[in-house]
Amino acid sequence: MLLRLVLLILVFSGVACRSTQRLVKASPADPTDFLQHGKELKKTKATDSPFLLEWTNPDVKVWEKAAEKQTLHISAVSLQNLRPMTRTLSKVEVSEKERQTKVKKLASYFESELTKAFEKAAEPRRQVVKVPDKTSLVLELAIVELNPNPISGGVLRKGINILLWPGAETMMSHKLKGNMAIEGRLRDEGSKKTLYEFADAEQNRSGIILYYHDYTNFSYFRKAVREWAVQIEAVIRSQGKSTVKDGPAATFMLW
Repeated sequence: MLLRLVLLILVFSGVACRSTQRLVKASPADPTDFLQHGKELKKTKATDSPFLLEWTNPDVKVWEKAAEKQTLHISAVSLQNLRPMTRTLSKVEVSEKERQTKVKKLASYFESELTKAFEKAAEPRRQVVKVPDKTSLVLELAIVELNPNPISGGVLRKGINILLWPGAETMMSHKLKGNMAIEGRLRDEGSKKTLYEFADAEQNRSGIILYYHDYTNFSYFRKAVREWAVQIEAVIRSQGKSTVKDGPAATFMLW
């Protein structure tokens, strides 16, 4: 009993440190040609950036001009670089036809959540416009991976917790979880120069207690999209200075 208590404390406290944070989070996807600077992306620290990989334009003058832009255009979320499912359980439980239907709805939801995040942002905020002009910044997003959350994987992960110790599945069950990976870029519509590019990935963050997202194929990704939207707005508002921390790597609540 004492050993379990010690392990439980370690799991909770370890979430805050960088090594555990990146260890239990989904691995970044290989960059696609959606990104112009994919090969230049660098790994980040969880204490500095919510995204696993990022590239920031080093030209100070480019960012100074960007700071003057008062409007932002959010492009439709791209699915052109979406890869086939790679998780065995995901492919067993969900058909490709169903995934395509869901990912299209998810892309539309992502765009609407981004718009909400920018419209409700703290000052200084930018006006979201439907048509960009030379005075606008343009945000472009792509969903590049989507493996639906396997419900059977949720059952197996709970078994791991029972057989080993509470929280064990958080550390060792990547293959039993669904995952989603995105890429994004911010550019100046006037100069056509890219300011910032990033790549991130998420998987179900279930921990010790029963989490309902373990037993649904797609609902967790809507939660992830809402978090991404807030993080993206905050990073852009901070001029890509990596001052936005990532969320916890695991969730220990019932909802």
